[in-house]
Amino acid sequence: MLDELPLHDATFDGILLKDKNAKLHFTTVKGARREVRLSGVDALHLSDFREGNIVVFTGVSSKEVPQHGVDWERLYPSPHPSAAESYHNDWRAHLSSKQEALRSGNLMLLQVVPAHGADLLATCRTVTFV
Repeated sequence: MLDELPLHDATFDGILLKDKNAKLHFTTVKGARREVRLSGVDALHLSDFREGNIVVFTGVSSKEVPQHGVDWERLYPSPHPSAAESYHNDWRAHLSSKQEALRSGNLMLLQVVPAHGADLLATCRTVTFV
């Protein structure tokens, strides 16, 4: 199931990481401060963070693996192409286990898609919108 959080056109103001937890800070177009809290972070990739990060979509997937739009290599990088085939096999098995954890509800996937700036992808145990 994919749930969209009400953060369209919000600014992504910051992120605080501690241990296996993260707090993402947003300001809505009406000026309200909102937070997305991640607990049990398994993997997180944030790119292109800058001043004025505008969000076009924020979604949480649970109990299904999105078929499009997720670059799994960002979260779980594959071995170098010249690495032995056994490393590639282990990576495929690892990625498959993460996707199965998502299907079973043991992991959730958070996507923050930008109109401008920060692009975030994370897997974690829980996502809470405050």
